[in-house]
Amino acid sequence: MKILKYLLIVILIAAFSLTVFAGDKDEEKVTVKPYGYIKLDAIYETGNASHGNYILWANDPGASDGLFHMTGNQTRLGLAIQGFGFGKFKATGKVEIDFFGGGAENKALNMMRHAFLQISDGSLTITAGQTWDIICPLNPPTLNYPVLWGAGNIGYRRPQLRIRKDFKAGKSLFTVEAGIFRTIAGDHDHNGVEDGTAAGFPTIQGRIAGKFSLGGNASLQLGISGHYGKSKGVRDYTSDSLNADFLLVLSPKFKIMAEYFSGKNLGTFLGGIAQSITVPLRVEVETKGFFVSAVGSLSPKLQMAVGYGMDDPDDATLITGGRAKNATFFGNLVVSLSGSVKVGLEVSHWETDYLLGDSHKSLRLQNSWILSF
Repeated sequence: MKILKYLLIVILIAAFSLTVFAGDKDEEKVTVKPYGYIKLDAIYETGNASHGNYILWANDPGASDGLFHMTGNQTRLGLAIQGFGFGKFKATGKVEIDFFGGGAENKALNMMRHAFLQISDGSLTITAGQTWDIICPLNPPTLNYPVLWGAGNIGYRRPQLRIRKDFKAGKSLFTVEAGIFRTIAGDHDHNGVEDGTAAGFPTIQGRIAGKFSLGGNASLQLGISGHYGKSKGVRDYTSDSLNADFLLVLSPKFKIMAEYFSGKNLGTFLGGIAQSITVPLRVEVETKGFFVSAVGSLSPKLQMAVGYGMDDPDDATLITGGRAKNATFFGNLVVSLSGSVKVGLEVSHWETDYLLGDSHKSLRLQNSWILSF
């Protein structure tokens, strides 16, 4: 509780500082810029993906000789809003949706991805609304909708209030970031009150990072992050993680990224192969994992990405049939037909082990057509 109090005090002081030092001259030259893309995905797989149109893990294919999926649900629409300001501070906002909100395949419902505002003077930034977690900020460039979630990458989106401070030291940049987040835990005791809300305590996230120049356009970014939250029901549970991220940019045309995580009760962060709590054992699912990915431009019109990821829950926190290990490797090529039109092909192999059960595999071939704006 002391950490939460200190964090709230810091955020309140920062917010008060905005009013004291902002000055009394408001600037309002508001612009609203639409952005997004239209995307069609056509997928053939030899196994059975967890979610059909996209995959988090491999299921039992049954008697199937192969499955074919086609969807436009990843089509994304957003509004970037800017032009508000007071003194040296600028205020911006973003609203973004896609169409993975359920519904029939040809009558998809929209889903809110981002809805947040930011107030910044370039070094101090306050973010309020729904957007990405602080922890594990890197995402590999997969054509598959989830970016190795459930297979080595954690971090999702949720309501939050966070503060970030950047410090320059020569050619290096250091970042300290922390915030309070909505705890999303489900209602495991079925009393009609969400267990995360019942805890009366938000989830805390934080990250410390440094970005170092390696000469020219090359740079190295290293970060350490973590979180802590709890839920309250028939039994109280906690969720925590300790993570590291690595981003090596060798040139504007080539970079390598990697993350490692370890923690428990990470289902809503897409860790533990999307498993949070083993209710019959009344324990949190403990897990660890990592991913590594390389991205390169082979030419101005051709980009290639490859990667590998693995999520390995602790068998002692699972019951028979639980997802015990999930691993995947992927490779894709994206061709730019013009500045806005791209065509991509991705091959990925997935293997998921089930505790005291069979291992299931799926080889997926995905073709994507994208119009960005």
